[in-house]
Amino acid sequence: MIVTTARKQAEKLKGVAMHCAQQLQVPFIEREDRSLETLFREYKMDVLIVAKNKLALYGLNEETPFFYHPNSSLLRYKQWKQTRHDPLIETAQLSEGDVVIDASLGMGADAVMAQLAVGKSGKVIGLEADHRIAVIVAHGLQSWTDADAFFINAMRRVQVKQCDSLHFLKKAADNSADIVYFDPMFETKIDSPGLAGMRKFACYQPLSLEMVQEAKRVARRAVVFKRPLSKSAI
Repeated sequence: MIVTTARKQAEKLKGVAMHCAQQLQVPFIEREDRSLETLFREYKMDVLIVAKNKLALYGLNEETPFFYHPNSSLLRYKQWKQTRHDPLIETAQLSEGDVVIDASLGMGADAVMAQLAVGKSGKVIGLEADHRIAVIVAHGLQSWTDADAFFINAMRRVQVKQCDSLHFLKKAADNSADIVYFDPMFETKIDSPGLAGMRKFACYQPLSLEMVQEAKRVARRAVVFKRPLSKSAI
């Protein structure tokens, strides 16, 4: 993978792009007004383009990028504000001060909803195995501005950690979180902004019995699954 800037304001974006390249440990390439197709042809790699308040990752020779968007979390938040009902918040019985480990962060929609529920005194840790997704989502959570202050503050407080969830859980202390949450990726069709482009980069590791056992050890109250467990994980 290479990192470059958008064509517009390339010089202003260069610092951010170089920082992203350093985080990802990949080369930074000057854009030099080259098209995406030209970059694909010359470097034969995926391309991460740094634009103003947005990172867009294009798989080699693909037109649909992966980029951060709050997606369903913003819609869920607006409904939650009106009704005070949200499936995750209710199922996990989240409240002020809780500690939540989202062991399959993805775009972070569930992590943001959890952070809204646990408040300033609570903590949500989002685990993402793929370093590219982790960098893009962390950047998006810190830079998105098109929402009210309460939602944005919750986004900013989500802690993104790039790591394998099993590795993280095995190192975590007993009863160190209230809830451990799992939502395995892409069991259904993806049609929301940014998510379609994630398919190539997402981690498809299935839940294992060891992972579930570690989650039960770490969670004080409950391990929550968005969907029923497969027989291999029971």
